[in-house]
Amino acid sequence: MRQIVALLLVMICFTELMGAQAAKPAVRACTLLTREVVTQVSPYEKQALDQVLRIPASEDSLGPTGTACNYGGITMQVDPFTPAVFERQREKDKKWVAVQGVGDSAYFADNKGRWAELYVAAAGHVLTIQMDVPTGKTAASIQSNTVALAKAILPKLK
Repeated sequence: MRQIVALLLVMICFTELMGAQAAKPAVRACTLLTREVVTQVSPYEKQALDQVLRIPASEDSLGPTGTACNYGGITMQVDPFTPAVFERQREKDKKWVAVQGVGDSAYFADNKGRWAELYVAAAGHVLTIQMDVPTGKTAASIQSNTVALAKAILPKLK
C-alpha cells in the first residue's frame, strides 16, 4: 500500500521533475539503507527483524533523479520529488505534523496505523521514509525510529 502511495506522489510530480534544468545524479537509496542501519533503527523485535531481513533489498528508479529502496519493513526514497511538490500535498491532506531537529524541514504522518511516514528536506535533497508498524505498536510509538533513520542517512547525502 505504501508503495502505491509513494508511486502516486512520484507520478504527480513527474512532470515538474522533467522540467528541472540541471538534473543531479541519482543517489542509490539501497547503498544507504544497509542491513546495519536497518538493524539499528527497526521497530521490530529481533526474531521478527531476522525474518524481514531475509527478503533482499530491492531498489527502483523514480523519475530522472530519484530512487527508492525497500528493505527490512522500510521503504526509503531519495529525491523522489521536489520540496514544492510535497508542500502542495501537505497543504492538501493536512495529516502531516512538523518534526523539529531533522534536516531543514521535516514532517511525520500516521498512515492509518499501518506505517509511519517521515518526510525530510535537507541539503538540497528530499528523503522520505515509510516504516511498517509492527503488531502491538502504533505509528506514534515508532516516530523516533523514523527520525533515527533520517539522522543516520542525512549526513551521507551531503
